[in-house]
Amino acid sequence: MSNTDPSRSGLAIMAVRIAGAGLALLAQVIASRIVGAEEFGRYSLMLVWLLLLGHGGTVGTNPLLCRYVAQYLNAGDFAAIAGLLRFALAVVVAMGAALGALAMALFHSGFLALDPQLVLVGTLAFSAVPLLALQDFLESIARGLDRPTLGIGPAYLVRHLAIVFGVGGLFLLGVHTDAVTVMGATIIGLIVSLALQYGLLQRHLAPILKGRPPSYRLAEWARTALPMALGDAAEVLFMNADILILGMFVPPEQVAYYFAATRLAQILAYVPYGMSAATAQRMAVLTGKEERERLGRLIARVTLVSGGLATLGALSMTILAGPLLSMFGADYSGGAGLVLMLCGGIAMTCLLGPGEDVLNMLGQERLASLSIALALALNIGLNFALIPQFGPMGAAIASAAALTLRGVLMALFAYGRLGLFLPFGAGLIANRGMRHHAR
Repeated sequence: MSNTDPSRSGLAIMAVRIAGAGLALLAQVIASRIVGAEEFGRYSLMLVWLLLLGHGGTVGTNPLLCRYVAQYLNAGDFAAIAGLLRFALAVVVAMGAALGALAMALFHSGFLALDPQLVLVGTLAFSAVPLLALQDFLESIARGLDRPTLGIGPAYLVRHLAIVFGVGGLFLLGVHTDAVTVMGATIIGLIVSLALQYGLLQRHLAPILKGRPPSYRLAEWARTALPMALGDAAEVLFMNADILILGMFVPPEQVAYYFAATRLAQILAYVPYGMSAATAQRMAVLTGKEERERLGRLIARVTLVSGGLATLGALSMTILAGPLLSMFGADYSGGAGLVLMLCGGIAMTCLLGPGEDVLNMLGQERLASLSIALALALNIGLNFALIPQFGPMGAAIASAAALTLRGVLMALFAYGRLGLFLPFGAGLIANRGMRHHAR
């Protein structure tokens, strides 16, 4: 395990993600300006389906790899690492290919009333589902090795450059561009970043795996991965339910406006992601009773850094939302209120503490999955209830409420099952109460 300060490591990862977010924003602004709101709406909807199926294709192997690679590396059990990587790779490839093929078959079955342009964009998106699942697989290995920047750098920098140069270059050459063009550029960027990611990780994996026969603990891995798979599926659906349900009720242009607002809010979501990438694997090795004090300090630091940065970021993003949205097009600036609501939900999640990492890394993955499932149920219910009446704002309210419920549930479970205080300031208040009671 690296001895780097997790706060500094988390800030470095956030810097990479924010740089990637800047490129993503630039790519999406270019795409929306060139292809127009209707085509950008089609692309946005199919991109969400790609993210849903691609991330869902990992079926619990992401936290499994992060947790066990870190633990096996700490114990020097390299044979188990070799076996785990082969097991997880087989699962990811099989599930990613199956999900992509099933989605493609449904789109071409004629069962759904879809316009031909959307079918073509969807076909491209579904063909890339196994590639995105593989990218998640490599990112999880990097996190388990405590090399998270190697996992996220190519994914969040190279991928978006393909849209910037691909779509922008074709436009400058006078070539007609539409949603198909943008999706094609996205897939090319995915392929290039995947190759780069593999090359960077191979240098660190080769000394660990070279000449070592793999050992398998299939029963333990499957038993651990199953609740994580359910949690992963719920998590991916949770993060994309608003756009998917919104697409059932509003035209592509309004989907594009809401998608643009979520892309701005997504910049803020890189704060908890950065801290998670830097600290989740560290929590996995602080499982003993003698490590409880160090674990508590780590959790408090994560909550302080991520909660403080997210709150400041939410305020800044709210102020800048109007001008930033107007870059997508004149009609987009009306979504500033959506950015405020979405950022508020993310900031509240950070202030409630790193519940998902704590539960998943400390053997309480079933409670993490239960929290996400309950929050997902609220998310879906509120989306269907509010979108017909309030449109995109209804989707934003549903997302913020569900994020808050998820954070509350995980904090309660972490305290009830593990005795750990997660929310901002909770540990300090509890310690003062205990000292007062002792007097």
